[in-house]
Amino acid sequence: MYYAPSDLFWLLLLVAGAWYVWAGMAAKEQVRRAASAHCKQLGVQMLDDTVMLVRTRLKRDRRGQIALQRNYEFEFTSTGQHRYSGVAVLHGRRIEQLQLSPHHLS
Repeated sequence: MYYAPSDLFWLLLLVAGAWYVWAGMAAKEQVRRAASAHCKQLGVQMLDDTVMLVRTRLKRDRRGQIALQRNYEFEFTSTGQHRYSGVAVLHGRRIEQLQLSPHHLS
């Protein structure tokens, strides 16, 4: 069976797209669990139990290797009346930053 170069290109593009979606879902779940645990540890409630991808880019890690850096946002509450935002940064498979915005303590 013979494949034209354009067929192989489209197949490779399809596989790369499927990998990106699958890796993105795994990364989002990792960040969601970490953000939820962080909120629980600080005594605040993560709202909607979800994180939202804000930015994806290529960036060098500490060893100088290029890896995907994904920035996520989520919302939490400390009093039940106001929503506050939080930020999580995942670089490769490592969470580099998990930060909550200033908020009132209940």
